[in-house]
Amino acid sequence: MIPSLLFSLLVTAGPAHAQACEVAADVPDAVQVAWISPMNRKVRGSTALEVVRVKDLRAWVRTQGADQARLLQGMGMAPRGGGRVVDDDWKVTVFDVRSEWMCRPMEDTAGGEDLGGVPACEEPDAGRLRGHRHGYTGCGYTLDTAASTRGLDVFRISWESASSQGFCVMPLSRFLASP
Repeated sequence: MIPSLLFSLLVTAGPAHAQACEVAADVPDAVQVAWISPMNRKVRGSTALEVVRVKDLRAWVRTQGADQARLLQGMGMAPRGGGRVVDDDWKVTVFDVRSEWMCRPMEDTAGGEDLGGVPACEEPDAGRLRGHRHGYTGCGYTLDTAASTRGLDVFRISWESASSQGFCVMPLSRFLASP
């Protein structure tokens, strides 16, 4: 039997099709992550955030371009054509976290299973989150909706855990303009 980690159902804006999940990258014990959200979005302490490593986000912006619409597509937060969400004001919240505070949103994987230094999420944190339906793969990374390719590795963390060591909030446009 093929391990469930290798296969998952990938759902896109078009017809659903099966695709093998790629291997997840290792994560160091201490990592800086970013949560991208609409400017007016507020959360409570136990709310699960979907975050990406700042290092990966900056590298992606360097190779793909510093454009808000393109970044939201790369994060799986906007449909292939961009849609209305790209016209909204967005913010980036940056946190310094420990890898053990996060989990990877993986479908058909036992919660707690180690995946590159980060456990697989327990239900219900393994499923889609609000605002990420376009690029949700169930593989621990996004689908770049514009290119129909693998996007960025994603993680889940509660606001309470993420904010425990402080955080920095800035408009997405400022983040994109910085080196």
